[in-house]
Amino acid sequence: ADPKWNGGRYDPHDPPLGGLSVARQVAMVSYRTPLGYHKKFGRALTDESGPAYGSRAPWQVKSYLEYQGKKFLERFDPVTYVKLTEQMDSHDVGRGRGGSIEEVLSHVEIPVCVLGIDSDVLYPLREQEELVRAMPHAELKIIHSDAGHDGFLLEQDQVAAHIKSFLYSYD
Repeated sequence: ADPKWNGGRYDPHDPPLGGLSVARQVAMVSYRTPLGYHKKFGRALTDESGPAYGSRAPWQVKSYLEYQGKKFLERFDPVTYVKLTEQMDSHDVGRGRGGSIEEVLSHVEIPVCVLGIDSDVLYPLREQEELVRAMPHAELKIIHSDAGHDGFLLEQDQVAAHIKSFLYSYD
């Protein structure tokens, strides 16, 4: 969507930073749930003297997303981000191993603790349940959170408790 992208052959002195920033903002929306955003920001404005509605309203949530987009530009260049995303999207543990994902995972013999977040739309619980069904010595522990995917960062007490319990059970 950024005209500067040019199919990945952009001018390194004028990179498509606007598109990368917006991509990060869009991604950030999926990391939390509507309830998580509502609890964090509600309909609060950053500046009460600005317009209270419309595209120029200084919403806190808009400011947060724009800040995250700008901060992201310090860590990634556009091609790196696209290539990393392509690799993550196309990863297949069964590829080159002679079988389906389920078949390959059925050979995992070590104990595995899979953590899933009940409000995560990026990696929904059904996917974690599939992993656990595929591995003979796996167990699923559920993190309860309104924060969506960010629950793995924000619910550290639950994450730590599940990991400790799992590790101590094999001590």
